[in-house]
Amino acid sequence: MSLRSAVAHRNLLYLLTLKELRTRYRGSILGWAWSLLNPISQMIIFSIIFLKVFGGVPPRGSASGVENFPLYFLSGLLPFQFFAISVGASIGSVQGGASLIKKVAFPHEHLVLSIVFTQFVTVCIELLVLSVTFLIFGSFMFQWLIPMAALLILIAIFTTGVSLALSAANVFFHDINYLWGIVAQLLFYASPIIFVIGQVPSPFVNKWAAWTPTGAFVTASHEILYDNVFPSLARWGYIAVCGIVAFAFGAWIFNRLSPRFAEEI
Repeated sequence: MSLRSAVAHRNLLYLLTLKELRTRYRGSILGWAWSLLNPISQMIIFSIIFLKVFGGVPPRGSASGVENFPLYFLSGLLPFQFFAISVGASIGSVQGGASLIKKVAFPHEHLVLSIVFTQFVTVCIELLVLSVTFLIFGSFMFQWLIPMAALLILIAIFTTGVSLALSAANVFFHDINYLWGIVAQLLFYASPIIFVIGQVPSPFVNKWAAWTPTGAFVTASHEILYDNVFPSLARWGYIAVCGIVAFAFGAWIFNRLSPRFAEEI
C-alpha cells in the first residue's frame, strides 16, 4: 500500500466511500436509523441482564459522577463496533470488487479503505447522538469530543491494518470471513463493555481486558466519555503503537498478495 498512490487516487476513494454511504441502507424503510437502533437494542438487552438478572452495580464515573450502566455500555460499544463492523465488512471487499479489479487498474486497497471511511462517518454520527444523551442524563461536556476524535483516528489506523491483512488473506482462504464472526464475539466478551474492570475477581482478567488492543481503546473511551478523564499517556502510547504496527503489517501483507488477486477471484 503506497501513500503516494492513495493520494493520487483520492477521487476514486471518495467516490467508493460515497457509494458505500449511499447504498448501505438502500431499500430499507428506516435507512440510517438502523446504525443507531442496533447499539440501542444491545444496550437494552445487556442492561436488563446486568442490572436485573445479575444485580450488577454500574460504576461511578470518577470525575463525571455518572452512575448509569446503559451509558457505560454505549461508551464502550461505540469504538468496539467501529472496529468489528469495519473489519467484518472489509474482509469480503476484495472479492466483492472482483469485476472492478479485473477490468480497471487502480489501488486495490481503496476497496478496503472506503469501507473503513464509511464506518468512520457512521461512528462520528453515533458519537454526536451519544454526546447529546450524555448531556441529558450525565455530565458530559463537549470538549471531550476532541480527545474522543483523536482516539477514533487511532482506532481507524489499527482497524485499517487488520482489515487490509484479513481482506487480502480472505482471497486465498475463504474461511476467514466465517472465523471473524467467532473472533469478534470473543473480543466483545473479553473487552470491558458489559463488565467493569475491577469488579472481576481475577487480576489476570482485569489486566487482559484493559491491555488487549480492543480492551485498551474501549477502556480509553470509557475514561473519556463516561469518567470525563484524560487517558494516561501510557494508554495513548500503547494504542498508537498497536495502530502503527497493525497498519504496517496489514499494508505489507496486502502489498505482497495483491498482485495475485486478479487470478484468484
